[in-house]
Amino acid sequence: MRIKAVRLENIRSHVDTRVDFRPGLNCLIGGLGAGKTSILYAIDFALFGEPLGRSYAYLLREGADRAKVTLWFTHNGSDYVIIRGLRRLGNRIVQDTGVLRLFKDGRIIAEKRTSSVAEQLARELGFDCELFREVMWVRQEKLKEILDMRPGDRQKLFDALLGLEAFERAWASLRDLEKYYKHVKETYERDPDVLAAGRLAEEHAEFVEELARISAELEELELEVDKAAKEVDETRAKLAELEEARRKYERLREEKARREASLKETERAIERFEAEVKRRQANIERLEAELKALVEEELSHRQALTLLGLESGITIEEAEEELRKAEERLRELEAEAARAERDIKEAEERLKIISTQSTCPTCLRFISEDDRRKLTAKLEKQIVKRRHDLEAAREEAKKLMGVRGTLSEAIKGLRVVEARKADLKVRLEEERNSLEQAQRELDSARMRAEMLKVDLKALEEKLVGLSEAELEAARAELEVKSRKLAELEGKLKDLRARRDIIKERLADCEKRLKLAEEKKARAERAARLVELVKLFRSAYRGVQPHLRTEVVRLAKFYIQNVLNEISGPEGSDIIVEVSQDYTPVVKVAGRERSILHLSGGERTLLALAYRIGMGHLIMQCRTGRGLELLLLDEPTESLGREDLSIDKLADAIARLRVVEQVIAVSHSEAFAERANHVIRVEKADNVSRVRTEGRA
Repeated sequence: MRIKAVRLENIRSHVDTRVDFRPGLNCLIGGLGAGKTSILYAIDFALFGEPLGRSYAYLLREGADRAKVTLWFTHNGSDYVIIRGLRRLGNRIVQDTGVLRLFKDGRIIAEKRTSSVAEQLARELGFDCELFREVMWVRQEKLKEILDMRPGDRQKLFDALLGLEAFERAWASLRDLEKYYKHVKETYERDPDVLAAGRLAEEHAEFVEELARISAELEELELEVDKAAKEVDETRAKLAELEEARRKYERLREEKARREASLKETERAIERFEAEVKRRQANIERLEAELKALVEEELSHRQALTLLGLESGITIEEAEEELRKAEERLRELEAEAARAERDIKEAEERLKIISTQSTCPTCLRFISEDDRRKLTAKLEKQIVKRRHDLEAAREEAKKLMGVRGTLSEAIKGLRVVEARKADLKVRLEEERNSLEQAQRELDSARMRAEMLKVDLKALEEKLVGLSEAELEAARAELEVKSRKLAELEGKLKDLRARRDIIKERLADCEKRLKLAEEKKARAERAARLVELVKLFRSAYRGVQPHLRTEVVRLAKFYIQNVLNEISGPEGSDIIVEVSQDYTPVVKVAGRERSILHLSGGERTLLALAYRIGMGHLIMQCRTGRGLELLLLDEPTESLGREDLSIDKLADAIARLRVVEQVIAVSHSEAFAERANHVIRVEKADNVSRVRTEGRA
């Protein structure tokens, strides 16, 4: 796994920060409280969503209601993006599942539910939160912690991380299972059904014998019942024939009465239909007369249109168009008369000005007598002409008003006539259809009356009498035979009930016998399982030490290889052994030395090699892949610059090739100088910002 980038939004002192990482050693450098460790907290939260404590208060920025972390990383050849959020809910801070998404190669593979995202991520990565926090993330002051642990605590921790404690749990669990199966065996051996198996076998034989006797009696009685049932069926069939004949006779009488009633009703219907036909014929004659009168009225209106110079066959729409033209012309004449009156008035006012003041009415300048006479003559001619135009317009308007009145009256009359004609035609059509329907119904009723008369004559010929004595004798015979059948069926029912009781007792006995056999088999199975569990416990007790020996051998190999790699070109003169409780034992120049007697730099290198070597082993056992990512939080916390211990640790981590990517948090500039990729974290006004200082 390799982290490509992380984005923090409202996480601690980060408002909106994106940090890009590269392979090799990445160093987050900055002063105390600058927000370096917050980036590691954000990576942990994005991957697993579980708080480091009881709540998420350490993550959400003070005063913010929502926060979000986006993490980009690669694993096993695929690109992943995971987005997680936080939000305030009252006095609590909870995950914001609305933004929860997990992408693989640009496609969503889980979202919305924390459980589904966690399950999918565990399947993709192969490790969980515990492995990440115990193996891949070395928090502040924790680098040398494992070296200082008590051997028993160290063994318990690594057995859990390597999965070896499962053998111990299995051994303890099997002890309870052994006790359980012993108890099961003893319980079944004392069970009453198992102890009473012999007596149950005797009862079973008695029930089988009695059931055979009852079955024989049932066969004889069933034959008698079948014979009696056949006799009852024959008598019932004979009675049914007689009763059917009686019902047929009654049905014929009822049918005759219905036909007679239908004939009377049909004759009354004929009378109604004849009256209906006459009424419809009278209505048609009246409507035709009204239609004829309307045609004559329409002709009178069209004659009025003809007198106006229009064609007699003109449509109402065309007549309305002529009316519109006449009204439009009237409006034009009114406008023309108004203009003529206005022009006459203006000319008269000009004449008045000329005659009284000898000035031009337009420019108001003085004019000569000759010009005044010429202008006066011109205005008088204009007044005469406009008065003539006015009279002509008024005469034409008077004529048009007469035409408009006549035309409007004719159009109105034609519309009324047309509407009434349409209504009369519809009513006339309805009356004719009704007349045809009434005529058809009259013909049908007459035909039905003739058919009913024929049917009545045929029914009278079919009606014959029926003997009541023969019917009563058949009923009495059926009652006697039915009583005998009921007595036989009662005996049969009692005998079957007795047989069912014996069957139930036999089934119960067989069930108890079967249960006793099953309990015997379970007791024998429990005895075999007791022996098998003892064998498994012995095997688990022997496997765990063997596996731990093999794990210790591999741990020594991994730790020594890492130590040699990070020690530099001159190599290391420290040889590491690992005991059965995973305690590292070092030898220098062939002599065993206590870890407490190593120098500070040697202890730091040993702690780093031990962490990485055991991390590789654990990841190989749990995921099948080595340790690819290592997070270090202030690994130089207790080191000094004077003895070059910080420089040595930085050189060691920079030389590390067995881990693809290391992300370290430090405030040491000496440590940052050895990094491949430096990310400087600075804080101002309670807001953290980052800038990248890439190096070769």
